[in-house]
Amino acid sequence: MRRRTPPPFLIPVVVIFAIIFSLSVYVVQHIESRATAVLAPLLRSDQAPILSAPQYLVFDVNTGAVVTSHDSETVVPIASITKLFAASMMMSGYDLQATTSVTWSDLEGEGAAGRLAFVQTFSYRDILFQLLIESSNDAAKVLERVTGGEVVTKMNTWASETGASNTKFVDASGIGDGNVSTASDLKLLMTDVFKNHPHVFDITTLPQYIGTYTGWLNNNPVAGGVGFRGGKHGYTTAANRTLVAVFSDNINGHTYTLGYVILGSDDLATDFAKLRSFITNYAS
Repeated sequence: MRRRTPPPFLIPVVVIFAIIFSLSVYVVQHIESRATAVLAPLLRSDQAPILSAPQYLVFDVNTGAVVTSHDSETVVPIASITKLFAASMMMSGYDLQATTSVTWSDLEGEGAAGRLAFVQTFSYRDILFQLLIESSNDAAKVLERVTGGEVVTKMNTWASETGASNTKFVDASGIGDGNVSTASDLKLLMTDVFKNHPHVFDITTLPQYIGTYTGWLNNNPVAGGVGFRGGKHGYTTAANRTLVAVFSDNINGHTYTLGYVILGSDDLATDFAKLRSFITNYAS
């Protein structure tokens, strides 16, 4: 039985189709790679925005690529950014359904955010909402008490394992000047939390949360911004105003998940707006 020979015109057609297909794949991949890389390079110093904050860093959360930064290796106090990492440790190693009653020692700290009162009973989960939404120092004291201080030990161990070698925690609230880090270290830590404990960031996106005894309002100055995926701000005299935040930004038709770190700011809202606008305009 004779084998049928393909028509002579068929072979060139197949070859041409294969070439067109290969070129199409290359073009798509090239476009995608350019879209991914457009924000990756460090910006030149003469292209840096003018902020009140002496340290800042912006990076692509998915790739780790730094978009822009300034003085990102200087060790400085970080204030209540600390609470974001305390919450992460609680989620990873403790039963959040366990409950505790507020003691007088819990209320001895600075400030009254969260409005905790003696003998009120909360689950550890409820404490996290007070910690992250209203930045309650009393809530942080509760976490230190119920873990026997272990939560702070875990925070330091985790920071070391994550590669944040210039980071140190002395409490769960950030009120102590010994809670220090760098913008580069905070990039590593917030990336780890965002990927492995996203619910911590989810809590910080809530405008408010109604608890058993009272409600709590989100006091983060950038929380209402379009694309906000979560974050934490802080203030102490030594740290001035600090911020770590994640935003989704659409730039040149591509959606980026960008992490922002701002340390030592005189005006967080203004510095963040300038930095975000600068990146969008530069990339466009």
